[in-house]
Amino acid sequence: MKKTNNKGFSLVELIIVIAIMAILAGAIAPALIRYIDKSRKSNDVTAAKSIKTAVETALGNESIYEYLTTAGTDAIIVIEPGKKTSSAQATSYTADAAVKIYVAGKCEGVANDVMGQRAAAEIGTNIGEKTPKVKYKKASKNDCGTSVTPDKFVVTVTQKGSVEVYLTGNANAGASFNASNALMLSPEVCDSYQ
Repeated sequence: MKKTNNKGFSLVELIIVIAIMAILAGAIAPALIRYIDKSRKSNDVTAAKSIKTAVETALGNESIYEYLTTAGTDAIIVIEPGKKTSSAQATSYTADAAVKIYVAGKCEGVANDVMGQRAAAEIGTNIGEKTPKVKYKKASKNDCGTSVTPDKFVVTVTQKGSVEVYLTGNANAGASFNASNALMLSPEVCDSYQ
């Protein structure tokens, strides 16, 4: 009787192993995607809380508090994601500015608004070297049922000094900001973002 040495796997065995791996990958992928999305949302909520703390710290300065709370409407602060806060460009009202402040009845968004620039610089300093980036960029419905594809953080400061942080997809967020077209992240996270 002749003895044969089996020197490898047969084609059928390889196909079976590949099929099992494909089935396992197909079962694990949706859960992995959910965990990644949840992690990105969590990063955005953490960034929003940091921004809220930075603005509240800036409100500790009496002149900035007065500037942001004495208008007839809420002050709007637009935080452009991923911009440097330490450069001179950060506090001017150009398209590249990291922090832009819109206060009704003041010199909204113009270069000669010294208090606005001072407030933007203070908020930028409190945020850190760079403004946080939006991590979760998929469309989400807010509590009003409006679909929002987030791309930047927007902060509102009421006349009583309370601070709220939103994610918005409005490229021209500023004086025309509408909270019903945004996702609230701080002080409370909107239900659809959790």
